[in-house]
Amino acid sequence: MPKMKLCSCGKKIDEKEKCSCKNKRSRSQADIDRNKPLTEVRWRKFRKQIIDRDGGICVRCFIKFNIIESTNLQVHHIKPRIRYEHLMYEATNCVTLCRDCNTELGTREHLDFPFKANELDNDYCL
Repeated sequence: MPKMKLCSCGKKIDEKEKCSCKNKRSRSQADIDRNKPLTEVRWRKFRKQIIDRDGGICVRCFIKFNIIESTNLQVHHIKPRIRYEHLMYEATNCVTLCRDCNTELGTREHLDFPFKANELDNDYCL
C-alpha cells in the first residue's frame, strides 16, 4: 500500500505526487476584479504622485513615531477603496504609508494619527 499524505487543500494523495490544486489558494473572480485597477497605468501614475506629494516617506511613521521610513511605500486609502470605489483616485483620501503601517491600519475608515491630505498640484495630470 503506497504511503499517503494530506495536501493543504484537504485531499489525500500519494506522498510522491503533487496535488492538482498545486497548493495555491484559489482566488475568486471577485478578488481578481477588485485588484485589477491596481495593475493599470493610471493607478501607477496616481500612486507615484501621492508618494511624491507626501515627500517619499511613510507619513504615519514620521508623525506618530518620528521615524523616516522610505522603503516599501504604499498608497493607503483612508476610506477603503473596496467600499468607496468612487474615491480611488481622490488625492485627499490617500496617504503614503510603509507596508507595515498599511497592513496595521487595514480597512479602518480613519487614521490613528493626525493628517490632512492635500490635493495634488495642478502640475499633476492623470
